[in-house]
Amino acid sequence: MQGAHIEVRHLRLVVAISGEGNVTRAAGKLHLSQSAVSHQLLDLERDLGTRLFDRVGKKMVPTVAGARMVANAGRILADLGDLERSVAEQRPDARIPFRITASCFMSYSWLPAALAHFGESRPNVDLDIVLEATRRAVPALVADEVDLAIVTDPPKDSTYACAEVAVSELVAIASPSHPVIARCKTGTLPWSALHDCELLVFDIADPDLVRLDRAIRHAHRTQTGEHLVSPLQVRKIPVTDALLELVRNGRGIGIVDRWAVAPSNKSIRVLSLAPRASRTFHAVWRESNPRRLPVDELVAVIKRAGVRAVRAHR
Repeated sequence: MQGAHIEVRHLRLVVAISGEGNVTRAAGKLHLSQSAVSHQLLDLERDLGTRLFDRVGKKMVPTVAGARMVANAGRILADLGDLERSVAEQRPDARIPFRITASCFMSYSWLPAALAHFGESRPNVDLDIVLEATRRAVPALVADEVDLAIVTDPPKDSTYACAEVAVSELVAIASPSHPVIARCKTGTLPWSALHDCELLVFDIADPDLVRLDRAIRHAHRTQTGEHLVSPLQVRKIPVTDALLELVRNGRGIGIVDRWAVAPSNKSIRVLSLAPRASRTFHAVWRESNPRRLPVDELVAVIKRAGVRAVRAHR
């Protein structure tokens, strides 16, 4: 034990065995032979003077000492990865990856232009829109799969910094021949008029769905004194063109951000809602900014783009 020392390869070894549960799969993850992994583990246990894993059935289970080593190994490897990235980014020709996602697909109608504009001033930053994280923007941020997320329901945790980037008015959209048009008496459509309609929304976050449900139920109760018992008819349509086509053919009423429909679109009526409702979009990122990314610069560009998108559809 006196001459024992732990190397980075040992840390990766115990993390792989613990995560995979057996030597064979760990060997594949480490790109080593099963024999090499087994020998490395035996040599490490011999040098440390203690067992790190017990075989329980077909599974390798960490001992108390092994569990402690695995936990610390994960933290050390993460710190090492951050250090390697930090050093690499100091090279004059270094490329800086910056991963971004949004919780609403409609944000991608204006966000790419903002990123392109930012890229012109920061050519060494590789901006990557992580589309697959759209439906789970905040969890992806927490899991460090993205560096910045555009969301409508930011986390309250002080670990994350937050900045408002756009406030978008919610509107109803319908075919000019849809019966709901007759309920639009004063140029606006009351929320209560939607209680029996089939509603089409983008793949919005659950908190936004809850707010939509509450707005309609509250308006209906205020106007009629009655409580809605049956659930609302709400369908998520994640593709913009598909949602607009369904609305155009009278297959439902869309509840969308005003910027979702071009002002020149004559085949769809855009109806303001009463009382007026909006969604606030926030940029969220880790307060510590461990990779020292130019977050403030990017957020400023995104905010300008969001404001322009809102103004263009008033």
